Amino acid sequence: MKIIRDIETVGLPQTGTVLTLGNFDGIHLGHQSLLRNAVGDARVLGVPSVVLTFDPHPLRCLAPERAPKLLLSMEDKLQLLEAAGVDIVLLQRFDAAFANLAAEDFVRRILVESLKIRKIWAGRDLRFGKGRRGTIDSLRVWGEAQGFAVGIVEPVMITGARVSSSRIRELLDAGQVDEAKLLLGREFFISGVVVTGQRRGRELGFPTANIESRNEVIPLDGIYATFIEVGGKRLMSASSIGLNPTFGTGPRTVESFIFPFEGDVYGETVKLSFVKRIRGEQKFASVDALIAQMRRDVAVAGEILRDVGRAPEAKRSA
Repeated sequence: MKIIRDIETVGLPQTGTVLTLGNFDGIHLGHQSLLRNAVGDARVLGVPSVVLTFDPHPLRCLAPERAPKLLLSMEDKLQLLEAAGVDIVLLQRFDAAFANLAAEDFVRRILVESLKIRKIWAGRDLRFGKGRRGTIDSLRVWGEAQGFAVGIVEPVMITGARVSSSRIRELLDAGQVDEAKLLLGREFFISGVVVTGQRRGRELGFPTANIESRNEVIPLDGIYATFIEVGGKRLMSASSIGLNPTFGTGPRTVESFIFPFEGDVYGETVKLSFVKRIRGEQKFASVDALIAQMRRDVAVAGEILRDVGRAPEAKRSA
């Protein structure tokens, strides 16, 4: 997959492209529908599939106080786009100059002259250009005049509600990682590097990988059944998010006890996927009480994860 950071100064394929655009935060089921259509049409037409996305998120330029925390790091977003079969990602810097580009100029300069789009896929609520004046209807009018087609993806509904990045954030804030999975079409994950922590887990008989996450969104504090990917392997784990209140108020950490596993993972980049929240964070009266609860948590996590491993869906995706 090719990554381009300046649309108007880097040469693009002259044969045309099939485009979809947006923030793609989370790459949830709605985003996946857009990507499938764009990638599929590009293959039929024999031209590259292109995703136009923005860095930073537009609201960080237009209204920083309303800018959301992001579900994915840029590195993880690009990896998921590549896995979806996208040929080119245009990582457009969103600044004041780009925000002031009129909708019609955006279509002419970016879509037609630079990208030479033959088709664009978008959601029905698309808004673009200065003042968000461009709409899906105006895009179809310009498409007829400029010679490109417009495909529309309807909102994806799950359990009667529209799939959206904001809804996923709400679920994660409530610790409902299993519900978030329904909207994402996969487990929510964070990624980061394993760093040296307080080493309390090792002293308690449960050595943990302390993950310095590169994600902005972290689920609600508590204990979770998780899978951790390290060194090309997907392993069962029980993970803790929180302040470790039994030992006083400390910094918020993400720690994962991997089982069964022996080895040194310090410095490794890992991906931690959340399956189910087991319980909330607690302050225990003694270290012995904490250790007893940790044993129960690991047992519960193991049962949850073994059930996932036995599910037909998990076997297909393995």
